[in-house]
Amino acid sequence: MKRILSFIIIIFLFSFVSSAFAQEKNKENKNEDPVPEWTPEADRKTRFGEDKSEKDVFDQKPLPKSTNFFVYGLSVGTPGSINVNVGYYFKDLVVRASGGHWGAHWWGWQADIGVSFWKTPFLAHSISAVIGQFQVDPFAPELGKGGQTQYKTGSDFPGYQHRDITYEDAIIRSYIAEQNPNLATVLEYQSRDNQKVTLNQRYIGLTYDLYMGNFFLQLGGGIGSGDYKNPQLLIQIGYLFDTRSSQ
Repeated sequence: MKRILSFIIIIFLFSFVSSAFAQEKNKENKNEDPVPEWTPEADRKTRFGEDKSEKDVFDQKPLPKSTNFFVYGLSVGTPGSINVNVGYYFKDLVVRASGGHWGAHWWGWQADIGVSFWKTPFLAHSISAVIGQFQVDPFAPELGKGGQTQYKTGSDFPGYQHRDITYEDAIIRSYIAEQNPNLATVLEYQSRDNQKVTLNQRYIGLTYDLYMGNFFLQLGGGIGSGDYKNPQLLIQIGYLFDTRSSQ
């Protein structure tokens, strides 16, 4: 019995000593100051803890310029059906020219000057005043298409000058056919319906222009003189390259 009691006392004392030693060790660790990481620099100064996150914080890809650049490319629509398009964005001013020449009676040109009211490196909105002229020679045109009300024929002979026959034309043609059928046939051939006509239009107008990425859109209206009724729709859609580079 004495041996068991002595063994329990020894175990208790050993546990107490171990616990006291562990507490003392923890106190020593808490009192020790951590050694900061530092790296020497070329100017013999020290820098604690090199912060890699500060590297290249402002080293971002520069954005393209939002002004002072040329544009060039192709567009379809007014004035020449298929147009070569060139322009320049200078601060808030926009200058542009477009057009094409595809035949003796198939051509057009347009000049624009405008003000850009909202610009970013990828987007430009502007309002432009335009002036232009175009000429086309459609094959067998129909009345009412494009605002036309009357077509002239290729003949200057009275009674055969209008594609849409008037009452007076019908009387003249009937009389010629009775008097000289051969002459009537020749005059009818000169003014036949499938003969080409030339349509010309000069105009001024106001347009809204959008240049987004490389996409170009111009939409507006114009008035002028020629073979079309007023007002006319002015529209261009195209793909333009530019010379703006990273700043």
